[in-house]
Amino acid sequence: MLEILVYLYESYRMAELAPGRDALEKKLFAAGFDEISVKEALDWFGNLSSTETHPRLLEVAHFRHFAPEELDRLDDECVATLRFLEEAGILDAESREWVINGLMQLPSDDISPEQVRWMSLVVLWSRGQIEHFTFLEELLLNETTLH
Repeated sequence: MLEILVYLYESYRMAELAPGRDALEKKLFAAGFDEISVKEALDWFGNLSSTETHPRLLEVAHFRHFAPEELDRLDDECVATLRFLEEAGILDAESREWVINGLMQLPSDDISPEQVRWMSLVVLWSRGQIEHFTFLEELLLNETTLH
């Protein structure tokens, strides 16, 4: 799923410039992505922009407690990356939750801090938060560590 989302990010510099779902599916199939993965990625991406913010996520920043199944997949370095991005004001609470949700959708049990940064970039890109995804893009392109 992440590969498809990164492909979309790299193909369309602004999420709102991406074509409709049918055209995206055709483009992704032509690029070699399989049908199931494309549908899952586009469903997740579609939910990202159409879901209303939960009122608790609008409250003052708070410490996030991770569920055991999240901690099984996100090691200390991944959690530290998420906390850094949130404390730096790059991810708000809603974006953080979408990043975690997206990471939990990945098929691999071995989630890396790089995947956390890419998922964060995709979430911010989809929400039009240019000032923040530019910072993340710089981190990813230069393979800079956050610690």
